[in-house]
Amino acid sequence: MFTACPGNRQESALKQLQDNGMDFPNLRSQRFYVVKFQLSELFDRDFGLYHTLQDEAIGFVIHDMNVHFTVERFASDEVDMIQFAFDDDIAPMDAVHDNYILKREASLIEPSFTGVKKELPNTVNFPGFVQVVEGSSSDYSDVLSYFTATLEIGSDYYVFQLIGKEENMGYLYDDFLDILASAHV
Repeated sequence: MFTACPGNRQESALKQLQDNGMDFPNLRSQRFYVVKFQLSELFDRDFGLYHTLQDEAIGFVIHDMNVHFTVERFASDEVDMIQFAFDDDIAPMDAVHDNYILKREASLIEPSFTGVKKELPNTVNFPGFVQVVEGSSSDYSDVLSYFTATLEIGSDYYVFQLIGKEENMGYLYDDFLDILASAHV
């Protein structure tokens, strides 16, 4: 009689992504403060929040693809300080988003690309902006794409990021927008 150990024979995340038409499969509900959103079960909790500015943050990672997803909360008192740092009058959402993008660019040796700040599509339930920054953090590291969106939810602002190797991220931008579109309170 033969018995087999019930080892973990799960397909790689990339294979599951390919089998699902390059869309994140098997969505499940996640929550951070008041906001809920749908995220693929391929993501595990990531407690190493290396890609965030805030302590009030949550992170997820697909280890075998080295893809990270984070959400950070900026409360109204923090937003006032961020606005004050800009010389001109600036709307709160613009201040949070522009500050985040400036800090992201500063964290990279030399950003190779910073996309245009765009308003979120109508499919997203909250007002906000989305922007892409690409670059590496050292001479020896890969170029990463940082898909960054700022959403105004109630009196707070939430920054969502999807981060991964630049050459792998082109097919995940629509998934990032889908995650944002799933956000609700």
